Formats: sequence, structure tokens, C-alpha cells
Amino acid sequence: MSYSGTTSTSPNFSGKTKFNSGNFNISLGKAIRENAVVGINLNFQPVTDTYNTGIGLYTQQTNNYSIGMFYRMYKSLGKDFYFFGEGGGGYNGSTTSTKDSTGHEISTGSGNGGHLYITPGLAYKISNKFFIELSIPEIFILQYTDANTKMGSVTTETDKTLSAGLNLNANILSNVGLGFRLVL
Repeated sequence: MSYSGTTSTSPNFSGKTKFNSGNFNISLGKAIRENAVVGINLNFQPVTDTYNTGIGLYTQQTNNYSIGMFYRMYKSLGKDFYFFGEGGGGYNGSTTSTKDSTGHEISTGSGNGGHLYITPGLAYKISNKFFIELSIPEIFILQYTDANTKMGSVTTETDKTLSAGLNLNANILSNVGLGFRLVL
């Protein structure tokens, strides 16, 4: 779970710009062997962006969500330390709405797609039921998105995107995730 909030003032426009984002993740899995887990991932990410264009204040609300499956394997590195590799994929969706300062809806949008990923990491076993984990989220990702934007009932933009990413930059530690796993 994470939250991010930013407020800034632009010298080009009067007023402030505000950005708020949350990220809620749940993974549920079942051990199928002593060192392997299969399961599902659920994700919800609400984003609110309020900005001043110089001619008015606008608020854009976007909700991103995904559901997918994963397979994770653990390799023992010594007393209670493990290396893990996780591969998975799933469905992505999004909805967005932009409103002016009076609450009038200016535009709406939606998107659908899919993703595949690989994530490595390290885990430390605190007890048989509790692990602390350090991961490099999505060291590899392949995504497809089909999105559209409408103003009223008229589709103004359609965007189909296929992207692939490999996270092997020199500053890979800037994208490290810290979390925990509870084994029931």
C-alpha cells in the first residue's frame, strides 16, 4: 500500500496544482510445493489531479485497477534468507473523468489491456507464517493498452499502446519495494 501527495505553485499560472495518488495491492496465494506459490494479485490505484490552466481550475479523477495471476519460486540462500523470482500477468482497466470548477464534466475516458511481468527479490523468514521482502518491482514488463477519451458523446482520442520495459539501469535501488507476506 502506498500514498503520494504533492502541492505546487506554478509561476506560469495563478493558483496551486494538487496531485494525490494511492496504491492498494493484495496478493493471495497457495503453496503448491515447499518452494513455490501460485495466486492472484488485486490492485486499485485512485489518482486525483487538480490543476489551473490559466483559464480555469480542472480536476481529473482516474481509477486504475488490475487483476492477475502469479507464480513465485523461492531458493534458499542460507538460514532463513531466500531469493525469489515471480512471474505473472493479468488484466488492466481504467476510468477517468475531468470536471471544471463548477463540477461540469468536460471529458471521460476508459482503458483496457493486459500485462506480463517478472520480479526478483529477497525474503527473510521471521517465522513460519511471516516474511519480510525486498523486491525490484517489474524488472521486466510487457503491456498492451486500448484507451479512449470522449468529450460528451464524441470520441476525441483512441490510443492503442504496446510497450515493453527492462529495469536494468545503474540506479536500480531507487525502485526497490519493501513489504511482507503473511502465510495462512
